Amino acid sequence: MIAALDVPATARVRLVEPAAATDPELAALFRRIEEQFGGVPNLFKALAHRPAILRATLDKVAATMHEGTVDRQLKEMMAVVVADARGCAYCVGAHAMALRRLGVPEETIALLAGDLAQSALPPAWIEVLEVSRAAARDVHGITYARFARLRARGFEDAALVELASVMDLFMSLSFFLDLLKVPLDE
Repeated sequence: MIAALDVPATARVRLVEPAAATDPELAALFRRIEEQFGGVPNLFKALAHRPAILRATLDKVAATMHEGTVDRQLKEMMAVVVADARGCAYCVGAHAMALRRLGVPEETIALLAGDLAQSALPPAWIEVLEVSRAAARDVHGITYARFARLRARGFEDAALVELASVMDLFMSLSFFLDLLKVPLDE
């Protein structure tokens, strides 16, 4: 299993509860989040201090995670791998839960923090996940040869942009969540 990371009890910014959203734009954003996620995760409660940034983040999450041609399970696995490499307990926990909801076995989720070659995942997915982990640790260490291997596995330019966008999203969110010490949702 992926090791639990230290999650602080309090955030560095106050979390805005949906009931406290008196601004009509923010209230509408919270309704959108509740419809999409079944509740309002703490990430969005922290972002609520700046509704325009919250809206932009929601749009980016939707475009990155819910659109495109890359399988949603692979994107969620990438989120866990990137978050684990960056030490973001919030993203690891949230996206491990998402993988469980998508029917991914616990053994597979546990392997995301370890030796991916031991998993029964398709070789193309293993390649993507290994590149994701390496990019999260040292983006400058990603070689043209690694991209050639992704291309050889069938990932064309549009898919490569989609994969890079997933990595970018979770590197950015992990930075935000860790900097502000946003606690994982109960």
